[in-house]
Amino acid sequence: MSGLQARRGVTLIELVVVMALIAIIAGVTAPALTALDRRDANATEVVVGLLRKARATAIERGVAVTMTIDPSAARYWLDVPDTTDVIVLPAGASLTASSARVHVRFAPDGGVAADPLFVRQGDRAIPITFDPWSGEVRDAQ
Repeated sequence: MSGLQARRGVTLIELVVVMALIAIIAGVTAPALTALDRRDANATEVVVGLLRKARATAIERGVAVTMTIDPSAARYWLDVPDTTDVIVLPAGASLTASSARVHVRFAPDGGVAADPLFVRQGDRAIPITFDPWSGEVRDAQ
């Protein structure tokens, strides 16, 4: 090596270019990852919202309200008031349960007795949980 030294390390410009590429890649992929979480949440929010309305009806009217859910048809009905409707879930989401029908009974004081219910999104099964004493309904995410 006649007067030339071997170069070691990276220059500041090379470091800045690599950092910029990492920032661009992270900026492009982050929204896609958060969108997946929002789709899961939306599917469970639909079911949790319906169950919370049934609980509110039981408390407001001072009577027990039973919601029956048919997971395979994504339908539900309430005994008070006599209501039936379809549960509209986002594409790719479905309901699953260990039985053909899920029964959720809300007491006038807000307490609940319920069969297990799951929202399936892709390969994930998200359980809907019920606090038997307070009647609180939530997803277990």
